[in-house]
Amino acid sequence: MSEIILRLHSQRRGTVGVALVVQILVAGATLAWGLHRYEVIKTERTPPQPQSQPRLIEPQFDRPDVVDDEQLQRVLLKLRPRLRGLKPQINHVDHALRFWGIEARFEDSDVSSGEELRRLLLDHRTFVTAWGDKTKPFLLPQTSDESELLSFRTKAGEATASHVDHTLAALAECGTPLDYPVLTPLGEMPLRAAFDQAFREFSLNQVEYEWSTLVFLHYLPHVPSWFTTEGQRVTWDLLAERLMRERLAHGVCYGQHRLHALALMLQADAEFGWLSREVRQKILAHLRDATDRLVKTQHADGYLDSRWPGTERDGPQPENITGPLGPIADRLLVTGHTLEWWAFAPTEVLPPDDNLIRASQWLVQTIDGLSDVEIQRYYTFLSHAGRSLALWRSRHPADVLADASRAGMGDASATKADQP
Repeated sequence: MSEIILRLHSQRRGTVGVALVVQILVAGATLAWGLHRYEVIKTERTPPQPQSQPRLIEPQFDRPDVVDDEQLQRVLLKLRPRLRGLKPQINHVDHALRFWGIEARFEDSDVSSGEELRRLLLDHRTFVTAWGDKTKPFLLPQTSDESELLSFRTKAGEATASHVDHTLAALAECGTPLDYPVLTPLGEMPLRAAFDQAFREFSLNQVEYEWSTLVFLHYLPHVPSWFTTEGQRVTWDLLAERLMRERLAHGVCYGQHRLHALALMLQADAEFGWLSREVRQKILAHLRDATDRLVKTQHADGYLDSRWPGTERDGPQPENITGPLGPIADRLLVTGHTLEWWAFAPTEVLPPDDNLIRASQWLVQTIDGLSDVEIQRYYTFLSHAGRSLALWRSRHPADVLADASRAGMGDASATKADQP
């Protein structure tokens, strides 16, 4: 009997030993898996490294039937950035910079060069010279032992940016690298500090996505997805869906900036391939629908205006939609913005040639008739119009005026800084 009891005790000890070993192995495996997941999540949540030199997105067409050389020279001559010696609105400065580029130089005493425009945005001393030391700074640096961050004062008057990430997007579009030195009220820091701040503040719950998308397209085109500081996973599919979900007429400039961002997204995707096939087709359908609506509502004279969305899924547009600067401004705005994103769009979403040419020719003729006062009043819209016409010839605006100067066309003096 005692032998049986001893044998049972021995078996129990063996069973307990095996169970303990199994538990230790399970616990070890669980810990190892947990550590692996932690490292994976930590890696995923680490902010991606942007490329210092922004990826420039090039136009695709050279269409003299859309705008010929003489017309383009004439329009650009009227739209030179006459901002020197003024208190230039920041909205005018960043629009002029993305239009003319950093390389543009002019001999005219009242016309700002591309570098002058950039200094107004990125050199606090130049800003103070223009606006005075009683104006709140445009550059808002934050420094600590761990990081440098830089933001731009936004939506607080003429000496501030008009939209979130608008200025950084303009700097990216004209090729400003992230190691470019920015002189802030607290000293020098690289433009990378502004990118880091924009990345840190970006949220999928923000109101406008247009310029944040442009910033990412230029500095993060190689990154298929990332996490926001709020822990939200961002993919290009998701950004595209957010850009397409609004009512067409809603948003800045009657929704045209969202269409512009989507057209540029398709170009970048052709190289990097981060859009799913389903979302890429959805963007193409969305842009085709927008073009169909623009063609359907185009005036016989050629212009496009705020009526372009027509009837949407939740009803027609209100009657007599007119912006604060009047109907001519609205026509310049929509026609110029539309021609600009069409210049980057795939051919399958473009309008018939007749509609395209009538729109561009209306722009040329209308700009020809504008007074200097009207050009100043409508300048932000006109910067898109002038840029769009240059894009349709795949020409840099400063190069166009340099050619005009050599041909003896008045005082059309402009050169690119990298030219002899």
